[in-house]
Amino acid sequence: MKDGTCSGDQARELARSLARLMTTGAFAVAAISTLPPQARAQQENSVTSPALSTSPRSASRTDPASTFDIKIIASVASDYNFRGYTLSDHKPSISTNIEATYNILFAAVNAASVHMPMVSQLQMTDYAGIRPIVGPLTVETGVAYYSYPGSSIDISYPEYYVAPSYALSPKLVLSVNAYYAPNYSRTGAWENYDSIAAKYTFDSGLAISGELGRQSFGTTNATATAPAQKLPDYTYWNMGFSYIYKALTFDLRYVATTLSKQSCFLITGTGQATAGSNGCTPAVVATLSWNTTLSDLKRTLARFR
Repeated sequence: MKDGTCSGDQARELARSLARLMTTGAFAVAAISTLPPQARAQQENSVTSPALSTSPRSASRTDPASTFDIKIIASVASDYNFRGYTLSDHKPSISTNIEATYNILFAAVNAASVHMPMVSQLQMTDYAGIRPIVGPLTVETGVAYYSYPGSSIDISYPEYYVAPSYALSPKLVLSVNAYYAPNYSRTGAWENYDSIAAKYTFDSGLAISGELGRQSFGTTNATATAPAQKLPDYTYWNMGFSYIYKALTFDLRYVATTLSKQSCFLITGTGQATAGSNGCTPAVVATLSWNTTLSDLKRTLARFR
């Protein structure tokens, strides 16, 4: 897709992707309805794609009865900013995330609106892994697969990660994140992102958090039209606050990188080679999200019976 238009084949591919999202959710709902009540307790501390685990995760529950549940998140953001650069051309983006958990296992699918050259306006992220909890320590390990159904080019790729977090107290959580992709956007270049993050939650539901990370790349493959290119490394950080009211969360965050406009062009492909790209300029991103779990929904419905 380009300039907001798509062919019939691309439209059908988009429809199939949306159907996959709905099927995953329906399967999860059907599966949980067969479980006994003690297997439906909520388990927190989930990954929230698109930007997998790049925000500090909250302290996890260690309730041994937590076995199977579904977490549903819908959000709208003023900008889809991924590790310091926009994937929505600084325009609003909407996303939906459905994650199923069973004991330490989790699997999910995420759909988000994007605006990028040569790709469709839909990003799909499928991810799965394990999330064992030992006291205050949670060690999340998984793989995410990014794809853009209906695009005129294929830039889909997997990314592997490990993201341990430690609750120093019920209010303060520290986390370390390490991500690696052997073939970033099918360019031939490896990609590595490492970060540290912290989050402090007040009794009022207000939380402040921040993250400092380093994004590194290898060298792309040479093509008929372009030589091999070492993609630029950069530092990324964000700082902000969030407020939770019932099932709603409002997040306001400042994000920035050390990328120049020319370096940003090499990574994102947006803008022009001579003038560079504005896709990596510092930004303030506001996000409003609604989240719940299937077990919470069932408890709410049970009150009306």
